[in-house]
Amino acid sequence: MKKQFLIFCTGLTIACGTASAQTSSFERLGQKAMMGGEFTTAANYFEKAYATDNSNMNALWLMGYSSFHAGNYKKAINDFNKLIEMKPTEVAAYYYRGKAKVLLSEGLKDYQSSDHETLLLSAIKDFSTAIDLTPDDDMKLFQNRGLAYQEYGIFKSQKVADVFNKTAAINAINSSIKDFQKVLAENAGRRDIAAQIEKSKQLLIDIK
Repeated sequence: MKKQFLIFCTGLTIACGTASAQTSSFERLGQKAMMGGEFTTAANYFEKAYATDNSNMNALWLMGYSSFHAGNYKKAINDFNKLIEMKPTEVAAYYYRGKAKVLLSEGLKDYQSSDHETLLLSAIKDFSTAIDLTPDDDMKLFQNRGLAYQEYGIFKSQKVADVFNKTAAINAINSSIKDFQKVLAENAGRRDIAAQIEKSKQLLIDIK
């Protein structure tokens, strides 16, 4: 994904070469803050750059990326929503939006909240879209979709009214295993993935 990020930013920087001096100044300040690990500050600068020129996809991308790494997942999702509206084929935007949704769902303690299910299903859809848009398989996408399927399976296995659905839980866990196995087939040395497969298999036993 790092390679895609660099290509994406380079292309948009060229496309936005005629942006105002003020916008460029905000972007430079944002990039400096981002490289220093000050992601909240960086996101604020990129937001100012985008406000100055709302056709600046480079600033919008960096705003979402910075918001994500600052742990502001709701804002990151909103930023990537805007970016995807402007560029529906941007794989990295779907990837980070999906990750943001999974992380946001982890903070929800109320299993009966409809937001929990909505976030996880939407994350799975984002990873699936990114996979469909990627000519060559990117194992990071399958790995993260597998994790999202696993989380959804755990969610649907909860003995909670209006949540528990054994069939949905089993289907999700099986889907997670399929994705993890694809990643492991590409790199048999991934012990972390092998551990996730065993975790999903144990979940199936517990659910059944």
